[in-house]
Amino acid sequence: MIVRVPPFTDKFLTPPIPHRVNCRRMTFGCSAWLACQPIRYHEHSMTFKESLKTKDFVVTAHVSLADAPNAESLFRQCEILRPAVDAVQLTDSSKDQLSGVAAAALLIQQGLDPILHMNCRDRNRIALQKDFIGAAALGVTSVLVMRGKQIMKSKKLGIRNVFDTRALEFMAYIQSLKQAENGALASDFLVGANAEVFDPKADWTPNKLNRKSDAGANFVQLQVCFDLDVVRNYMARIVASKLTHRVHFIMALSPLPSADSARWVRDNVKGAFVSDSIIKRMEQAADPESEGVDICAELLQELATIPGVSSANLSTLGKLETIPAAISASGVRPF
Repeated sequence: MIVRVPPFTDKFLTPPIPHRVNCRRMTFGCSAWLACQPIRYHEHSMTFKESLKTKDFVVTAHVSLADAPNAESLFRQCEILRPAVDAVQLTDSSKDQLSGVAAAALLIQQGLDPILHMNCRDRNRIALQKDFIGAAALGVTSVLVMRGKQIMKSKKLGIRNVFDTRALEFMAYIQSLKQAENGALASDFLVGANAEVFDPKADWTPNKLNRKSDAGANFVQLQVCFDLDVVRNYMARIVASKLTHRVHFIMALSPLPSADSARWVRDNVKGAFVSDSIIKRMEQAADPESEGVDICAELLQELATIPGVSSANLSTLGKLETIPAAISASGVRPF
């Protein structure tokens, strides 16, 4: 399968060679901003791409930029997650929030490796290119590219969906930078795609995932699924197709804080799978939040044994502290 790369011939869009820069946080009174210049980076242990190469199982977690109106609040979230994860994922939502590129720059100076989410809903091709090149220049080494969920039209707010470029086209553009003779982008830069888990038939083949891999995807993040039998059947077909030779698979999980939260995820998150047994267990628990941590830890521990699953990404609708609690209880990543 050959993915055609749209022409990027405009001389003003020719990507420069990104140079690693650091961002020094400067404080004046109650204000904080970034002064970006080529200075030495804060040392960190290992990046996400390095962890995938050297570790049997990698753990990442979502940072909620909607809950981080400034650098201090972002740092507070990351300090909670830092001991427990190999990288943090920065979501790209339609909310009025800190930009992912700015957040990535702040985290890199703190020695945390960000996986930057980029969706094709909010920006046209030129804006996507500029944001990506800027992120790479700041030191980002992994992005997750997705189409983005369509926003309902609002005359009051004047919100419009862009969708100028398809996710596959943007992945192919990044791949072209990786293959460029001028070394515009590191050849081992990681590009991710997303997908939904389901119980496949015996003759199912992952054609869509193959197209994403051909376009340049190095890892695929799967939607949250609390039924590991479904995950096993799905991954068995993936392994049989030998797609795991080219792509790392990340499974999403969550320490749910309550039965109501479990039902909300089941009913509102596209592609999410939350079984009735999980909801019943949460309903019957004397301490639902603690039960949610236990369930997540059990699934995380078992998930690490499923062939083809390289990593897990945790997010939560509750307290952020439940994420390191679940990781610690699972034992998949001692800290």
